[in-house]
Amino acid sequence: MRYPTSFPRLLPALGLMLLLSGCYSRSDMKSEDGAAAAEKPKAEMPASVRPTEAPGVEAPEEAADVTNGAAAQPLQAVNVFLEVSGSMEGFMPKTGASGENTKFQQHVAQLLSEINRTPAARQKTFFRIKEKPYKDTYSGISGTVRSGIQQPAKSTELPAVLDTLMTRYYQPGSVSVLISDFIYSPKNAGAIPYIKTDITDALQRNGAQPDLAVSVYGYLSDFRGTYYPALKAAGKKTNCCDTEIPYYIWVLGPADAVRRFDAALLEQQPAKQAHFGVTYPRPAYSVLDKYQNKGAWYYGDAGASKRAAGSYRVVAVSEASAQQPVEFVVGLNLGQLPGQYKDVAYLRQNLKLEGVDTDAKLLEVTAATDQTKASSGPQSKFTHFAKVRLTRQPKAARPLVLRLQDQRPAWVAQWTTRNDGTPAPKTFALSSLLDSLEPAEATRPIFELPLTLQPAE
Repeated sequence: MRYPTSFPRLLPALGLMLLLSGCYSRSDMKSEDGAAAAEKPKAEMPASVRPTEAPGVEAPEEAADVTNGAAAQPLQAVNVFLEVSGSMEGFMPKTGASGENTKFQQHVAQLLSEINRTPAARQKTFFRIKEKPYKDTYSGISGTVRSGIQQPAKSTELPAVLDTLMTRYYQPGSVSVLISDFIYSPKNAGAIPYIKTDITDALQRNGAQPDLAVSVYGYLSDFRGTYYPALKAAGKKTNCCDTEIPYYIWVLGPADAVRRFDAALLEQQPAKQAHFGVTYPRPAYSVLDKYQNKGAWYYGDAGASKRAAGSYRVVAVSEASAQQPVEFVVGLNLGQLPGQYKDVAYLRQNLKLEGVDTDAKLLEVTAATDQTKASSGPQSKFTHFAKVRLTRQPKAARPLVLRLQDQRPAWVAQWTTRNDGTPAPKTFALSSLLDSLEPAEATRPIFELPLTLQPAE
């Protein structure tokens, strides 16, 4: 939050895997009587390749549809907080004779309506954030967004607000939703190195919450009002703007509640995303033996010839060499993951294949097409595909793991500035704010998908 004073202000600035498998079904290569013999004992997986326990959510073997069944029980509460400081007036200008409004007004008014109407939460409560949160109503908050801030706050301290949210509103099955420009302006430049510490302390002052998760969504909006730089030394306030200015939505709460709120209300809206501490069920995946395969291999899973395709994890290789490589595709259903982890560019950079005693490598990651979706084959079940190649036949059963590591998205650095004296689509010290949200298990993957390579019988 930017404010007309130099006090610290609220600045909440506001996955995916693949698998591998085969080419010919076991029934193509062996008789029914010999099928059972093709299943070889699985090799012990070294710690460096062995999948780790997923944090938080006790994920099923394959992701269930969380919109149905017991998992669809509504959240206990959603608490929505709208910052109404002077720096937010440009996002919510008072309606003029032309009746024009900003992207912020259009987007946030619609979001508030959806939250108020959603069956995904039993209780919805709305607050205005000035120097502290004040309880309001849906109609009151919606009216402020549409018609402008009547009495803007002079100062709002982000650490104090976060402290209040964690102390009073952090409950199982509940989330807090903060809407703000998330500008945290220390009193002087000497305090900038402590931004991460200040926010971390605020989030943990009421006691460490091991399941705390935060989802950050970033947006750009036209801005018609007074622009306040975060630091006085950076420049003077000015009428603004010829450029769009960022605003953010932070969703804070227990990991499972944050995941469910995101899926119900924010995933359908285009936005920049960053997720911290949120855990997801393991995606459904399978090796596909009749989709872009190459070479001599077949399903090595027990009883493969008697099962419908869709959950095969073992690739039995009959022959492999540089001249006759084996290629197989793993279908992945990433539909339950946030958009950040479904983005093909992100997957190509961060999805890794790790194995033991094999030259198997991940060739490419692609998204489903109209053709795969309309197919009568098992590929129609999957949103993404990972293609694997190997040129050396395994000597015994060997483990493979498709692992999607969680990496900070590039947009965070692109939207960060240390000097916001000139209006721009950037936020003062955004990276430092998000540094405070990094979980202790920063290297924990979004998902891990185990597979097995073995020699054919």
